Amino acid sequence: MAAQNIARELVRQRDFRPVHGASGGFFEQGEVFLKHADTDGIHTNNLDVNIKVDLVIFASRHRSEKGEPTLTAHWPGNATSRADFGGNAKSLSLADPPRLRAALLALDAAREKRNLNYAVSLEATHHGPTELDVPTLFIEVGSTEKEWNDTEAAAAVSEAIWKTATEPVPGKNAVGFGGGHYCNKQSLAIRKDGYAFGHILSKYFFEEYDEEIIRMAFNRTIGECRTAVIDWKGVRGTERAKLLRTLEEIGVQIVRV
Repeated sequence: MAAQNIARELVRQRDFRPVHGASGGFFEQGEVFLKHADTDGIHTNNLDVNIKVDLVIFASRHRSEKGEPTLTAHWPGNATSRADFGGNAKSLSLADPPRLRAALLALDAAREKRNLNYAVSLEATHHGPTELDVPTLFIEVGSTEKEWNDTEAAAAVSEAIWKTATEPVPGKNAVGFGGGHYCNKQSLAIRKDGYAFGHILSKYFFEEYDEEIIRMAFNRTIGECRTAVIDWKGVRGTERAKLLRTLEEIGVQIVRV
């Protein structure tokens, strides 16, 4: 529902046209393509397109128990041995930090422009797909059916998707650690300190700590990434000590927020 509303806004705002000779549900505007997937985004493991793709953005719904109006962005991946919502266990998508930075800042701008009473936040890495072999990003509207059908919210997300696809915003590339599912400290680090994040592993990752996932988070980041930004109070002391040892072995800069 949310995805369809966002797609309609993209077509309306950017005048997407059907791709000549393609079957239904495939549109283009310049070098940006819009495709209707036959599967839920988290289970879309094959793009089924005959073009070279640099980035995939899923227009998607966000759902939460609290049901608060929220605009979010995150990379997909499963940092533990569980893969209950698509993708493979202990696998992370490719991430391109300037794209996530662009997404958050564009959502901020669209919220202000449209005077939306929505929170805007990054989310920690979670769910699938994990194996598309191109940077894969989710930009979402939530958190209930009311917001999924809010045309102003859909328009805000469509604006952010377009900006993310066409105008990446470089920053200081980093991997994030700690904090809850909503990455308040890392979101602030983008807004105030110029960071651009690849994967963000929340405090829940530490329930099944695996240093290979930490290495993977850096290795699956496009571009140079030698910085870890840690929500210091968002990681318990004993777990933080393990994390610091691994980061020192990898040889990355450690930033405390």
